[in-house]
Amino acid sequence: MKPALRIYLVIILLVVVCIANAQTYRLEIGYNNPKRYGSGVSSPTYFDGIKFGGSAEFKLKNNFSLLTGALYNFVYSDKIQGYPNSLEAKYRTTGHFLDIPVRLMYTLPMSKTLKVFGFAGPNLNIGLFQNMKITSTLTYPTTSSLYIQPRSIDLYGGSDADYQLNRLNLQIGVGGGVQWKKYQVKAGYDWGLNNLNKTSSGNIYQKGLYISFAYDF
Repeated sequence: MKPALRIYLVIILLVVVCIANAQTYRLEIGYNNPKRYGSGVSSPTYFDGIKFGGSAEFKLKNNFSLLTGALYNFVYSDKIQGYPNSLEAKYRTTGHFLDIPVRLMYTLPMSKTLKVFGFAGPNLNIGLFQNMKITSTLTYPTTSSLYIQPRSIDLYGGSDADYQLNRLNLQIGVGGGVQWKKYQVKAGYDWGLNNLNKTSSGNIYQKGLYISFAYDF
């Protein structure tokens, strides 16, 4: 069994155990700001989007707990590559992802109703759908190395040899926040660990910031 597959299976097992034995469940919604970068892209691609879903907290000892859940992400990006004479190529990308975090969290009570907390641990970011539409005002002939073909691409399962991404993005992250009664605000940052590029044109990684609001139920 490949090491990466072992990691994914361990994460999924921890998620199932935590959810089944959790003492606290939350609804969560927030903003996320992924960044895709590496030698396999001409310049970084920045996304904006939303994430929402549910989380579960399993209490451990000494104010520690295990936090997991499942959160759906929708992100988009309009990336413009400029050329002389005001010509340009535009890459519009929309992505749909599922986050399955497994975080070790420490909570510090400040009063009966106010708590602060910090967390760290892996996140399994799974790509569901990701499409990119390329439009261009360039006038180079098709034989030119600068020619860019306008088209729509499935970045996961398409036949385009230049764009092929792995669906699985194993990340490691840290974060923290504040909870007042049943309301929680938190922020965190996840770094991608594995190369997402399935082609031989270099490496591609994805990391990003998120801010979210949660409610206990």
